[in-house]
Amino acid sequence: MMKTALFFDVDGTMFDNEKQMIHPSTRYLIETLAKDDRYILGLATGRSLEQLDAIREIRDLFQVKIVINGAVAYINNDFVYGRPINLKDCEAVSKFAHSIHTGIGFIGKDRHVVTLNNETVREALRDFSMPMPLVNPTFYLEEPVYQIWVFSDNRALVDQFKQKFSHLRIFNWHKDGADIVHPEVSKGDAITHLKPLLGFDRVIAFGDGENDVEMIQTANIGVAMGNTRSEALKKGATLIAPRIDEDGLYLAAKTLNLI
Repeated sequence: MMKTALFFDVDGTMFDNEKQMIHPSTRYLIETLAKDDRYILGLATGRSLEQLDAIREIRDLFQVKIVINGAVAYINNDFVYGRPINLKDCEAVSKFAHSIHTGIGFIGKDRHVVTLNNETVREALRDFSMPMPLVNPTFYLEEPVYQIWVFSDNRALVDQFKQKFSHLRIFNWHKDGADIVHPEVSKGDAITHLKPLLGFDRVIAFGDGENDVEMIQTANIGVAMGNTRSEALKKGATLIAPRIDEDGLYLAAKTLNLI
């Protein structure tokens, strides 16, 4: 029997950030797919493992969890892959953010912190349905950092980080702000690393953001959500689904005869 790995982004794909919910059709889809032996279910998200409370009702149905934009991966909750950011890069980003009075977050394998507690940081965390973590500006000296958040309501400010740290990978958020990761990190790269461990025959991937482009390109079938703002994602997709709030994920799965 051919095994198909199904990888789903979280924000904007399964979790509706505007309505702060998982739509019933999405929950039904994931629950149905999880019972089908033909499929290996995987998450592929910018969130870390500890930041998945927004999808807690379906979180445990996923055998594979690619988190932190592909910097870390788990199989059955066992850590199998990780690629942290260089310590010197963490320090340089921290100093630059401090110099322009911008809050950032450091994401470790099992916990995350922020460097400031202000309204910009709080609003961004609310959008992702996450509580305020501890403030710890020197976290990067304590343990490996797999991702850095930039909190900003100003796209031009995010562009400053992109220009100054062009050797790193920087993904824009749905609104304003960005993720910074190791230059070789992507969801697609993580899937490639996992294939020998899982033994799947093909990949179908679903996403809506800039950080999903490589995953869509790596997949045999790539689905872009209709609510995406990424032209590169649309261009690389096999199928463009309806919007998340129009049962887009469920309808795409029906179109592909997955259920």
